[in-house]
Amino acid sequence: MKIDFPTKYIVKYPIENKKYYYGKNKEEIEEVLLTASKKFCMYCGKRLEIDGDKILQLEHSVDKDGNYNQRSKKTLLLHCKYNLAVSCVKCNEVYKKRIEKIDFNNYMDVNCPVDCCEMCNIYKKMRNEYISKNAIILQPQGITKDGKQYKIKYNLLKHILEPDDENYEEEAIFLIANHIDRFHLNGDRFSTCIIDICADIFFLYEIGVKDFNSLIKDIEQKRFSNVLGVLFVKFLKENFEHKSIEELIEFCKLLILLDSVV
Repeated sequence: MKIDFPTKYIVKYPIENKKYYYGKNKEEIEEVLLTASKKFCMYCGKRLEIDGDKILQLEHSVDKDGNYNQRSKKTLLLHCKYNLAVSCVKCNEVYKKRIEKIDFNNYMDVNCPVDCCEMCNIYKKMRNEYISKNAIILQPQGITKDGKQYKIKYNLLKHILEPDDENYEEEAIFLIANHIDRFHLNGDRFSTCIIDICADIFFLYEIGVKDFNSLIKDIEQKRFSNVLGVLFVKFLKENFEHKSIEELIEFCKLLILLDSVV
């Protein structure tokens, strides 16, 4: 019994290439990326907007500076729209700083055209090398290999995030597991959102809310601290809408009980 944790985002990029790391252009690409992530961190799922205030950083998927040999080429990936993601401060400034940078000297300079609609081959190669060196699922494009997307699942019964159990090669499983560990998704980045929702559902039922749609509507009015809250409510709609309210309550009680013994 598992929920997909986002590892890839559908971004509606502007066609025009601009200096996206500065001024109004930065605000423009931030909004595009926030729309794609539904205002949650693309790495840990934490909410990036609270009471209308944005608490985020526009981060570079592949480090923009290259290694110590490339100071003169530090703008190589500075404005590439495909190399930008939105994240919380901790993911960007702590967990994503512990990386091995790539050598820009191995790549020709990228001369971006006025417009582009997809990642260029040079950037794809740089991105693949960076992923290989650091075992990280870069956002917002994620990783797709041989037609299969690298996925993370939230195991509802174990209350942990884990690699998807599809037929991945050992290397892929290692990379996904390393990504989970790097961003402490089962550590200090772990969200209690799902258990909190279960407790709220049980409370609403106890005070007399017995209709599924009314109960879910009340829950949806909350501002979830993590994207897992949104995904869990979607899971409940898909799996319990046509079951009795008592079955939903028993399921929520089960998850709370399992959490207490994990």
